[in-house]
Amino acid sequence: MHNDLRSKTVKAISHVGLGNAVGKLVSLSTTLVLARLLSPAEYGLMEIAMMLIAFIGFFNEIGLTTAIVQRPQLSQEQVNGCFLIAMGCSVVLFLLTLLAAGPLAGFFRQPQLQPMISTLAVGFIMGAAGSVPEAFLRKQMQFKAMAGITILGIVLQSAVSLGLALAGMGVWSLVWGSLVATATYSGGYFLLSPWRPRGRYGVREAVELVLFGLHVITSRVFWYLYSNADRAIVGRVLGAASLGIYGMAFSLATLPSSQITSLVINVAAPLFAKLQHEPARLNAVLVNMTRGIAYVVYPALMGMLACSHELILVVLGPQWEQCQVPFSALCLMGLVKSVDPLLSQVLTAIGQVKRLVAYTALCAVTMSLAFAVGAWADGLRGVSAAWVLVYPLLSVKLLHDVARLTGLSMRGYYRALLPILAGALAMLAVLLGVRAGLYALALPVPLILVLEILSGALAYLAWIVYVDRHAVGEIGQILVDLGVPAARLQRWPFVRKGQP
Repeated sequence: MHNDLRSKTVKAISHVGLGNAVGKLVSLSTTLVLARLLSPAEYGLMEIAMMLIAFIGFFNEIGLTTAIVQRPQLSQEQVNGCFLIAMGCSVVLFLLTLLAAGPLAGFFRQPQLQPMISTLAVGFIMGAAGSVPEAFLRKQMQFKAMAGITILGIVLQSAVSLGLALAGMGVWSLVWGSLVATATYSGGYFLLSPWRPRGRYGVREAVELVLFGLHVITSRVFWYLYSNADRAIVGRVLGAASLGIYGMAFSLATLPSSQITSLVINVAAPLFAKLQHEPARLNAVLVNMTRGIAYVVYPALMGMLACSHELILVVLGPQWEQCQVPFSALCLMGLVKSVDPLLSQVLTAIGQVKRLVAYTALCAVTMSLAFAVGAWADGLRGVSAAWVLVYPLLSVKLLHDVARLTGLSMRGYYRALLPILAGALAMLAVLLGVRAGLYALALPVPLILVLEILSGALAYLAWIVYVDRHAVGEIGQILVDLGVPAARLQRWPFVRKGQP
């Protein structure tokens, strides 16, 4: 990656990361409080409602955001047409959702879902209004501004949800909090974007972008089906309480990967689009970003796996103890799911959306069957096992597709991740040994958790400094790109990177 492009990319990731970190800290703190105010069944109801709303919402702006980011040249008329189409689609989807709310509630045997789904559908119109402005902010890599909007939306959502929960509003505290966040995001994007709907609305000119967007949406629909088939099956077969437990386990286990991966994807989308005709540079950036994700996510997942019992008891409370088995399995799944979204982004960037559609369709069928068999055979444990046993095989297929189209070496890709995985596993071994010793001392569970976290962090740091010295050089380069003078890095541990 050229130095100026690398510096711009790193700074963009840092802006997104700061926004996500602050936002997630607020969101996580709110979730932990709400977990003690609301029941697993109430969380399960919201899981079902949001699952349905999110699925319908994929059609809200019919992939136009991605199309705008991917295309290098756009006219004002084209973009105006996209905005008009997005708003029209949102109104249609809102009306259809109102009609479908009753049957959907009946399917899940949860009458409370009907008013929840109808209310949440208002977010379609709000979201469509901000879709084109958001696309322009992404295209211009204005991630610092977007980070501020993210933080504001999460803070307002948390305040509303907590206030209503304390007032006894139950699951409706989550509903209204979600709508407040959607309104904040769309309003913020519209205010900060340089684009305004002025002049002629070129609907015909926008058709080309719509066709590209439809392929993107098709792939996202299939992705959504296999990513949420587990929730649908658990909610239908095992009930709302089991879904609440599974949903909480999933949210906690995917916390590191969802946050780190999403912030990198935000930057990768416009960056990969710029490099779509330079496969060698594209592959180099892909591997570097993948390693960057793994350096943070892999040790976090292995640490949570080792501390799963203490983490759930201390953070969520004993009423969520049933989360442990699915939580542990989903931590393992995260090793794959945290890095493969970048591969999907490559296919989109180089215009191979039809191939991505075929892959996500395969995932939708395969994973849905695996979840159904798992739920029937062993309940929540069976559903979690499907993620661990089946999903990694599909990920290999995705890597193979990308390798054929870009010339990426599959062996080189896995070799780049191997030292990071080895470090995370070494940290896991240390943690398990420390854990056994701490329990032998009969220490309080909260203290055990704190000591486990400290020992894990020290073990992984030792691996980075004394074993995987390539990582020290990478970290040093990132700091330079962020503006740290190189002279300040002429000290331990950065001076070790050149030692034999």
